[in-house]
Amino acid sequence: MSKEFTILYFASARDAINISSEIISIPSTSSSLSLQDLTNLLKNRHENLGKILENSMFAINMQYVDKDDESIMVKPGDEVAIIPPVSGG
Repeated sequence: MSKEFTILYFASARDAINISSEIISIPSTSSSLSLQDLTNLLKNRHENLGKILENSMFAINMQYVDKDDESIMVKPGDEVAIIPPVSGG
């Protein structure tokens, strides 16, 4: 069984790293990954995302989640959206 999930990047997150999505593997020693661990993984993987992730909203499988909730876990097959603040004009 695949232990992968998809990350979708929107707006400034997409622009900062020049990709709109990527597939990430959960470490083989785990069956899931906390949202905090995912955030740290993404910051290490894409240094341009650091500040953007701090201010972004997150959605897992099209449901907004509280990024500060330590009980939220990303599981294989999940789709995680990174949604930065959008300024209007």
